[in-house]
Parts: sequence; C-alpha cells; structure tokens
Amino acid sequence: MSDKVPAQARIGAVLGVRPGEGRRTGLLFVHLLLASAVFILGRTVRDTLFLSRYSLAALPWMFVLYGVASAITAVVYSRYADRIPRHVAIVTSVAIGIASYLGVWVLVRTGAHWIYPVFYVWSEVAANLFIVQFWTLANDLHDPRSAKRLFGTIAAARILGVVLVGTSTGIIVRVIGTAQLLFVLAAIMGGMAVVALALAKEPRPVTEAPSTTAKRDHAVGSDPYVQSLGLFLLLAFTALTVGDYQFKAIARATFREDALAQFFALFYAGTGIVSLGFQLLVTPRLLRRLGVGWGMAVMPGVFGGASVLLPFLPNLGIASAMKFADNGFQYTIHETTLQALYVPFPAAVKARTRAILDAIVKPAAYGVGGVLLILLAERMAVEKLGFVTSGVVALWLVSVPLVRRRYLTSLEATLSARGTLALDADFVLDAASRKALLAVLERGNARHVLAALEQLGSDSTPELRAHVERLARSDDPDLRRAALEKLGTLPGASPDPARAALEDDDAYVRRAAVNAYAKLAGDECVDTLVARLDDPHQDVRVATIAGLLRDAGVEGAIVGGSRLEQLIVSGEPAQRTEAALVLGAVGPGAYRPLKKLLGDADPAVRRAALRACEAVADPRLVPLLTELLHDPAVRLRAANALSAIGAPALEPLLALMANPETPRDVRLLVPRVLRRIPTPATYQRLFSQVDAADSHLRLRILGALSRLRQSLKRPPEPIERLRVLLRAELERGYRNLAGWDAARLRFETPLLGEEMDFRHTRAIRRILRILELRYDPEPLRLVRERIEEPTRRANALEVLDTMLEPMLRPMVMRFFDDVPARELVKKAGDLGPEAAPSAADFMREEAAHPNPYITLVVLDALARHGDPLAGELGEAAAKRPEALAREGAVFALASGPPERARPVLAVLSQDPDPNVARHAKLELARLSGEPLEAQMHSTVEKVLFLKSAPLFAKVTGEDLAPLAHVAEEQTYAAGTHIFEQDEPGDSLFVVVRGHVAIVHDGDTVATLGPGEAFGEMAVLDKVPRSASAIAQDECEVLRIGSPEFYEILHEQVEIAAGVIRMLTQRLREATSASVDEKRQRLTSF
Repeated sequence: MSDKVPAQARIGAVLGVRPGEGRRTGLLFVHLLLASAVFILGRTVRDTLFLSRYSLAALPWMFVLYGVASAITAVVYSRYADRIPRHVAIVTSVAIGIASYLGVWVLVRTGAHWIYPVFYVWSEVAANLFIVQFWTLANDLHDPRSAKRLFGTIAAARILGVVLVGTSTGIIVRVIGTAQLLFVLAAIMGGMAVVALALAKEPRPVTEAPSTTAKRDHAVGSDPYVQSLGLFLLLAFTALTVGDYQFKAIARATFREDALAQFFALFYAGTGIVSLGFQLLVTPRLLRRLGVGWGMAVMPGVFGGASVLLPFLPNLGIASAMKFADNGFQYTIHETTLQALYVPFPAAVKARTRAILDAIVKPAAYGVGGVLLILLAERMAVEKLGFVTSGVVALWLVSVPLVRRRYLTSLEATLSARGTLALDADFVLDAASRKALLAVLERGNARHVLAALEQLGSDSTPELRAHVERLARSDDPDLRRAALEKLGTLPGASPDPARAALEDDDAYVRRAAVNAYAKLAGDECVDTLVARLDDPHQDVRVATIAGLLRDAGVEGAIVGGSRLEQLIVSGEPAQRTEAALVLGAVGPGAYRPLKKLLGDADPAVRRAALRACEAVADPRLVPLLTELLHDPAVRLRAANALSAIGAPALEPLLALMANPETPRDVRLLVPRVLRRIPTPATYQRLFSQVDAADSHLRLRILGALSRLRQSLKRPPEPIERLRVLLRAELERGYRNLAGWDAARLRFETPLLGEEMDFRHTRAIRRILRILELRYDPEPLRLVRERIEEPTRRANALEVLDTMLEPMLRPMVMRFFDDVPARELVKKAGDLGPEAAPSAADFMREEAAHPNPYITLVVLDALARHGDPLAGELGEAAAKRPEALAREGAVFALASGPPERARPVLAVLSQDPDPNVARHAKLELARLSGEPLEAQMHSTVEKVLFLKSAPLFAKVTGEDLAPLAHVAEEQTYAAGTHIFEQDEPGDSLFVVVRGHVAIVHDGDTVATLGPGEAFGEMAVLDKVPRSASAIAQDECEVLRIGSPEFYEILHEQVEIAAGVIRMLTQRLREATSASVDEKRQRLTSF
C-alpha cells in the first residue's frame, strides 16, 4: 500500500490531477470516451450504409442538409439547454438517441431506402450534440485554472476513442454485421447516461452569485467575444474541409483499392497513437507555459505551413503533414484550448453559446468549404488549392490575437464588480454628446443637471453660458451654487448673475457668488465685496478676502490685505484660523504669513495653516514639512503639502526614506508622497531604492513606481530588468514559505499564523506590482484586488497567465499554485532556498524584522511556548525604537529566567511609552512575588479582542495593532453608566467581558456581549449620543478615543473598509426593518 500511494501521486503529477480531483476527472474521461465512440462508430455506420446505396455526387447535398438540420437543432436546444440541469439534458438526449437508432435499425431491416440519407444527417447531428453537452458539463465542473490544467488529460479520451473504435470496428462487423452496430451505439449511449448521472453529484467550483446589474442575458450573438470565436471557428473548419479534400485526392492518386485502405488505416492509427501521447504529455504543459494564444496557433501554424509547401511540392508526404495537423491537433491542443476559451461564459448562457458555435458555426464552415470546392475543384489542380487554404489559414492566424484579447477582456469582466462596464473608456465630449448634455441642462432633474455640468468640463460656448446664467437663478441651492462655480470659469460671462447672488440666503451659494464675481468683475468688484467682509458665515468671509487679494488688483489687495493682517495678529485663535484659511485660498505667494501661523501656539491654527500649505506649495516649506511627517497628528496633511510642492521635495523625501534612523511609519509614507510627484527623476530615483530590506516598504515603492509609470506614460520596462526583480522577490518569498513551514508546528499562534499568511499575500502583491512596470496595470489591478476572493481567484489567475510572456510565465505562475507551502517550495526549482532555515533560525530572523508588529507576535509566540530563544531575542528587542517591539520584549523576558529578565525589565519600567512601562512594572512585581495592581491586557490580547468585534473582524492584526496599543482598558460595576444619551461622543468601545445595555429614552434597544462594539456612530458623525450605555453586570471594555480612532482610520484603509461594512450592514437592517413594518401595516389593514 505504501508503494501504491507514491505511484498514484506520480501519475497524478504527470496528468495534472490533484488530490480530490481523481473521481471527477475519471468520470469525465469515461464520458468523453463514450461520446467519442458514438461519434466515430456512428460515422462508420452512416458512411457504410449510405455509400453502399448512393453515389458520391449525393454527398454535397448531405453537407447542406447537415448544416440546415444542425442549425435547427441548435436553435431548439439552446432555447431550453440553460433552463434544465445538465445531466437531465444529457439523459433526455440519450433517450432520444437510443430510440431513434433502434428505429433506424427497424427501418433498415424493412428496406426503407429513404432512411439512409436521414440517418446520415441525424447521426452527425446527434453525435455532435453529445460532444457539445459533454464539454458544457465539463466547463461547469471547472474554473479557468483547473480547466487549463485538466482538459488536456480529459480530452485524451477523444483520441483514445478514435484508436479503440478504429482497431475494433472491423472485428465486430465481421461478427455481427454493419446494421447491428446500431445496438452497440445504443448501449454506448446508455453508458453515457449512467456516467452523466454520476457526475451530477460532483461539486461545482465556488462562483459568484449572479449579478443583478451586470448580466450577460443579451443575445449571445451580439457578444464581441462570441463573434470573434465564431470567426475563428468559421475560418478554421473552412480551411480544414478544403485540406481534407486535397489529402484524400492525392492519396487516391497515389494508391488504389486495398493499398489505399491500408494507407488510410495506417495513417489514422499512427495519428491517433501520436495524438494520444501528445495530448497527455505535451498539451497541458504547453498551455501552462505558453497560454491559450499559442494553443490556438499550433494547428493553423502546422496546417498552414504544409498548405504553403503543397503547391510547390505536390506529394503525399506534404499532404499527410497537412492532414496530421487536422486529425492530430484538432482533438488535442485545439479542442483543449477551445474548451478553456468557453470557461469565461456564465453558466446561464454557456450552453446557448456552445450550441451556436459548435452546432451552427462549425457546420456552416463545412458548408463554406464545400462551396469553395464546388466552385474551384474543377478549375484548379488539387495541389494548387493550397493557395486557397493558405489564404484562409492566414486569416485564421490573424483571428488568434483577436480571440485572445477578447478572452482576456471577458475574464477581466468577471473580476470587476461592475461587469464589462469596468473597462469602459473615459467619457468623450463630442458635438453630439455636448448637444445631449445641454438638453439635460434645459430639462433634466437637479441630479442630472449637476452631472451634466461636471461632464461639460472646459466647454465655454455661448449656449452653455446662457444655461449657466439661467441656472444661477434656480430654486435649488445646489444648482445655484454649481452654476455660479461654473460661471466663474467662463471667459466673457456677465458678472451680473454672480452679483445678484451675493445676497443669497444660502451661505455656500454666497461663497460661490463671491468667487465668481471677483473673477469676472476684477477690480470693479471691490466696492461691492467690501460688504461681504463681515458676512456671518466664515466661508463667505474667507472667499471675500481671498478674492480681493487674488483678483481685484491693487485696491483689492489693499482692502483684503488690511483685513488679513487684522486676522493674523488677532488674539483670538478662531480669527487666526480664519487667516490660515484665507492664505490657503490665495495660494502661491503666501509663504511668510503662513510660516508664522505654522508656529502658532494653538493646535487648531497650526492644523489650518498646514492645510493651507498644499495650496501655497512654496519650496521653502519643505524642511518644516518633512519634519512634521514625524508627527502622526499632522502627518497626512504634511504629506499632501509636500506632494503639492513637487520636484523640490524629491531629494529630501528620498533621503528621509533611505535613512534607517527614520521612523518606519514615516519611511512607509514617503513612496505615497512621491507617487504624486510625477517626474522622470522621481521614477529613476525611486527605482534605485526598489531593493529595500523592509518588504512592506518595497511594496509601497513598487506601488508608487506603477502609479508613476502610468502618470508619465513610460514605456514598459525591459523584460530582463523585470526578470531580475521577480527573481529576487520570488527567492525571498520561497525562503519565507520554507522557514514558516519549518516553524509552524512548533511556534504557531493565531496572530503569527495570520501574519505569515498575510506576508505571503504581500509577496503576491509585490510580484503583481513588479509586473505592472511592464504590462497593462488595469487588468493587473483587478487581479490584485480579486485574487484573494475564492469566487474570483481562478479567473484572476487566468487573466494573469494569459497576459504573461513565455519567459516570465513559468517562474511567476508557479508561485500562485494552490498547493501546500512545502510542495510549493519543492516546485520552486532554482528559485527555492538551497537549505530551508531551521525553526529557530527563522524565528531569530523574524524577531529582527523591521516591522515591529512582526517582532511583537514572534516574541509572543516564543513566550507562549516557553522557548529559550525568548530571553535572547527579548533583550535585543528591548533596544528597538518602536514601542510595540519593546512591549514584546517585556513578555519574552518575563517568560525566561528571572535573573536575566530583571535588569532589562527595570530599564523598561522607565520606558517613555506608558504601556511598555506599566507592563514592565507588572512583570517585575510578578517576578518578585509582590501584590499586583489591576491586570493589564497586552497589545496582542487587545488585538484578539478587537478582531472578535464585527467592526474589525476582517482587519489584519498588523493593521489593528496601533489601535490596540492605544486602546484604554476600563472596568464598570453593574448598573454603572458608561455614557449618557445626548452627551457628546468622543470614544467608541468594545466589550471584553460582561454585558452592556443600550438604552434609548428608557427602553433597552440592545444588549451587547463580548466582541461587540458600541458608541462608534457618535464618533463618526460627531453628534450627541443617541442612547445611553449601562453595564448590566461587571464588565470590561476597551475604550478608543475619537482622535486616536480618526488617526488610525486615515492611516489604515482596512479599518475604514470595516467601518463601511458596518454602516452598510446597519443600513440594510434598517431598510429591512422598514420594509417589514410596511408589510405588517398592509397585512393588518
């Protein structure tokens, strides 16, 4: 038994069959083998019965009748095929087939001559329908990746069917006669039904629920992808039909009677055997390495090459090579590739699509080939027909990149939440669309008018000015504001509508009117705008001062400057804040007063001045702004200002990122700033840093390079340069997989395991970002976003596989295989580590990682498992500048020998970070046997508590750690009010233990337990609490203050996504409750 399993594994590896796929693959193989037998044996019976009674002149009519019958069958079948289960459709077709074949036998025995042409056509229709049904079922059972991997193996059954039927038919005929083969065909059909019923129990791949907004329920024939496939098949089988005629004509001229029969038997048997080997051993590997584009090109390439040679070397060898390309590749590489090309079609239209292509287009191609022969065969020598086939093959090859491109687009559409609309081009304003948008301004509702104004962009025609001036008097304040904003951008527009709106009741309309009037009236606006300097609304006052300084000439500068000076020197922080807002509205030229406000004692004034820096964008601000990047409270505003300054900030930012003493959060932010400074120098200088040791920093750098490449419209990076980057990244990725595989059993904890999985995810993202430096970023963006979704992963990988060039495909795609880490490392080849690091070496490396969170969870794992390494690595981490690393050091040291821990813990008890200091004091007290003060949870424990809350459930521990570190632990006795209804909300809470009642106007509306969050709505919308929170029993909560939450919210997009999910869920619940209430009212009525 022990020998059997490795043998099975080796066979599975050769055939591409993974564990759990054997039964399904075997059943499909048998099903196709039986369908192929029906196809080949049916042709033998029909040819023998028909040609024994009718002349060759009747054959063209059979081709015509077959095309008509196949089209009718396809239309009827496609109407019902997607409405019933696949196995039911197959069993029904089999039942009809068995009944009709037995009926043919009866009619043959009675001597009804009309049955022979009928059976000739019907047998071809039925056999092709069985093949279509099989591949539709096979597509339903596979995603694009498994289809490409397994269809080559499964399709070998068709070649095996040809070989088995070809070698056994003569023997059977000698025993029972040709007519009795109809009973054999009926029995084979019965076997197909049995296998189809067995396959009905096989699980389908995980797919998305059908979309209500992006269905492909339109006519299948209007799909561009279907049209390109139809063209591909039409050209292919037209060429093959003419080529088949050439081969048989040359063979007949070379051999006669028995010698001809022997040649055909030898040729077809040899072709079948070679094809079987090719299908099993070459096709899957060729598709994996080169993709569907090369798979489509193999048959026309070989067939076309022989066609070109045939007019010049008219011999049987060349004709045989041409026919081998037909028989040898049609049912191997061509058929397998074609089935993979059907995978992107949704299940709802798949059967209809196949019916059109296989049962209408394909027979039509045979008809086109027949028509060409009727027209040309009598007028051209057989070998000269090679010119005809060469021309058709040339068109056939031209269609290959078209099909491949539309295949990729179709796959991309399956990745996008917006379906095929996701890849639409940007709106283009031409004469027709301008006319339509102006009509919307005339008659549209407010929402549509606002959208039309935005789409009209820089248009400044007299017609638009007339509409805008009218809209400035609208009853809708939003329309008045938007119209006035647009009016200020229209050269030659009258300032009168803006002047009239200066007295508007809506402050935002007045602000828009001030801006428009200042721009349009110039220095004539001064006397009128002076009255607005004392407007009750701050936005209007700011716009007035800025308009006077910016647009009203010398007199305006005098008046506006005087008011601005009063604000700057005012003793009221609110007025100095208003001055900062004015400077931001003025923009360039406000450096000196802005610098003064940046040093203001009031933090609100400093924040307002920092916001103004983005508009002022003076290079002299760079030193101050780079220093402010170290302050988490203002970091993002400083980054925005630096990106607005642009090129002068490049070198200081690069120096900051390259300096190992720079805090990691700042280094990680720099690439995001640089990506908004799109200059060639930025790209080149940032590229020089792409080998940074910190893996997360490398990801940020690669993301910035991708964005810069798009902004600068840079050409693709050379493939060799990309190969070097990929190789380095893959080597790191495989080494990490090997190390974690060695350490997992010994050291795994929930957070460390999650972090290692996330590390692999980030490695994948870095690889995709590297590829964006050469390939189209939009499809790769979809791949990056969808590859972690089980329902879209296979399609995402297929998009990636299709995009890559042969030089890169194997090394990249191997890393994405869905196999255990150990097997993935074994398959890495020369990219894998020569020797996997030991568990201890791996943990030692990870404890020194630049990411302090990794240090924290590694030390936590060592401490929990009582490993001696904890003390050694804890001592090193105690010297790290990051608080998270030092906190990990506290618990790592405390888990080891006390004599080693006490000196370091004593130092850490004086740590500047209060959490680290408290943890160190508690551990020192515990080691000394002293009474402990209230227990304090570690950051690791708080991360686990937060992850139990639905708000944070999908956020990684690494992203939650900063929030957990500052979360405050609070304990409340039963009956204690945590907060009161209508009081300001400045914190959100997560229940750690106990229960909290949410009470609104005296009624308990909810009872929350461990892992549930509350109080977040008041933090998000900054309104008073809508309810009270009361401890039902003694409970412990984590409190997160509003400033801390907003700071992390801006830094961690994953937490923002969690908030969006929570709000969406609550909206759904509210909507559902409202609908239920309305239904109850209706039913009670």
